[in-house]
Amino acid sequence: MSSDLQPVLLEVLAHMPTDLFHCMHCEQLFDAAGIGRAVHQQIQADYPQEMLEEVGRLAGWLQDLSARHGEQLHIRIIDPQSLEGFVKSLRHWVGKYPAFIIDGQEKHVGWEPTPLNSMLEERIAQRTAE
Repeated sequence: MSSDLQPVLLEVLAHMPTDLFHCMHCEQLFDAAGIGRAVHQQIQADYPQEMLEEVGRLAGWLQDLSARHGEQLHIRIIDPQSLEGFVKSLRHWVGKYPAFIIDGQEKHVGWEPTPLNSMLEERIAQRTAE
């Protein structure tokens, strides 16, 4: 891919446990106080097991997409409960998650990978042909 081509943007609207996103400073404070592991275990225990399994499933799917498409694909995960996620959900008429928005235009909702893979491959092929 030449350096002047922009990667395809894949925005992923999905509920994410906030425990996965502690800042480095908070993590250092938790570790220094000797409570880091306990804090993470307690936070994760508070989430439904189904949600944690879905997060793991989504992470695996996104890692696979990233490995297959490399620098041609830029992935952003957005929590629908954030202001940005709420606005994107309204703008793209998304009511179920995970939802995938490609370059702000095409959308795929749900866990079926085949349509999303096809849409991404088509968009990446168009981008590289330009």
